[in-house]
Amino acid sequence: MTVGEKIQYYRKKIGLSQEELGQRMLVSRQTVSLWEMDKTLPTVDNLIRLKEIFSVCIDDLLSEAEPTEENEDAPKEIYVFKYEKSDLQDVFKKTGFSLIKRAIAFTLACAVLFVFLVGAEANDAIIGLLLGYFLLGVISHIKGYFAYNKVWKVSENRILQSTYSYKVFDGYFILNISKNEEITKTLKIYFDDIEKVQSFGKWLVLQIAGQSYIIKKEALIPESAFVTFCNNTPNKVEAKKPKDKLKIISVLLFVLSICTIGGAMFAVSVLTGINQTMTENMWVFFLFLPVPIASIVFGFYLKKKGYKYKKNVIAGVVMATFLCIYGSFSLIFANMYSHSDEPIVKVEQMLNIDIPEHLRINTQDWTKGTQSVPRGYIYSTSDIYFDDEAVEAFEKNLSNDTKWISHIPSDMVGITSPFCDKQKNCCYIIYNKDTREFNKIPSESGRYVFINVIYYAERNTMQLVEYQIDYTK
Repeated sequence: MTVGEKIQYYRKKIGLSQEELGQRMLVSRQTVSLWEMDKTLPTVDNLIRLKEIFSVCIDDLLSEAEPTEENEDAPKEIYVFKYEKSDLQDVFKKTGFSLIKRAIAFTLACAVLFVFLVGAEANDAIIGLLLGYFLLGVISHIKGYFAYNKVWKVSENRILQSTYSYKVFDGYFILNISKNEEITKTLKIYFDDIEKVQSFGKWLVLQIAGQSYIIKKEALIPESAFVTFCNNTPNKVEAKKPKDKLKIISVLLFVLSICTIGGAMFAVSVLTGINQTMTENMWVFFLFLPVPIASIVFGFYLKKKGYKYKKNVIAGVVMATFLCIYGSFSLIFANMYSHSDEPIVKVEQMLNIDIPEHLRINTQDWTKGTQSVPRGYIYSTSDIYFDDEAVEAFEKNLSNDTKWISHIPSDMVGITSPFCDKQKNCCYIIYNKDTREFNKIPSESGRYVFINVIYYAERNTMQLVEYQIDYTK
């Protein structure tokens, strides 16, 4: 027999079509057809993969000798399964619960990180990013569950109409799938080809070449090869050591890729707690890019080796995209803030007040874009941050300085900036630049420019707001 005839013989023996073999080989159906017609020969890598799929040695594939027939007349075990809808619903609930557990684990992880960020008084924008990531995760899990539900319903109709007959031999079993007492498919499956086996109550679910096959535990004899196999490998097939290592790396890169967004958020939160410039710190997201990129590269390496690779590529692409989007905020908003002391000096001279030594000041010019504030027109805002020692003497003198008020009278709300609204435990100065009056309503209608100074005692921060108001008496 020629090499092509051997490939065709072994392909039909294990019940694969040319397209199915091509999918497992990661080649096209036309390539398999050319092999079987002896128009082309498989490469060395493809011969190794064919050897693994057919469970024969390469010499058997390349030799001209006729393949030796195995004695399959005396199977050690025989099982015939015909499933009821209630059986499949039971399996569906148990297998679907693993998806729910992953969703719960994701939710708990986000909740723990949220509590930590709130406890650490992280920037609101960081918390907003976490909530956005959580929302995307929830949507992804919901879509995954409904996709699983849809695939299961399609499979359910096919399974209910079929009868599954298992003949077990040493190291492999023959599966005949019949419909209306006519065999529609025959598969020869080696136990080493089982990708995963899961035990759910009275059911075993075997994952083979992306398909699931259900076996009733109660029908198995005590010394069944399936029982032995499951006892030795309760969750997954015992693969060769190189494959085990690849799988560990694959899972590790997948998990690390998923965690990069949370890790980047945490890093930005910590850095923002130091320098108080969250937007400018978003470049930190780029530092986490090597992880999803490594997942993508490793995914294609797995593809070349003939293993499962899609989850690594998908996780890598999705996480890398989010990291690039969030990281680009530092570039897009690079000139959003100024850190000059000029606003502090200007306010101290104009209002004749002393502002404590500050750690950092972030000034934003609001005149460069379109505004949608509740009232007035904002020129600029400056957020100033202090340490405890710097504000200690300042807070003692607040009560003796008549320029500062502890609350805003209701009749003055109309001349304050929106940044004064709904603030607690604060002290305020409302200064009219045109009339040079403190905390006083203008005597005449007109357009006035004000400066609000808001000191947040609990946060050790101060805000300077310069704005314009059209006042009507």
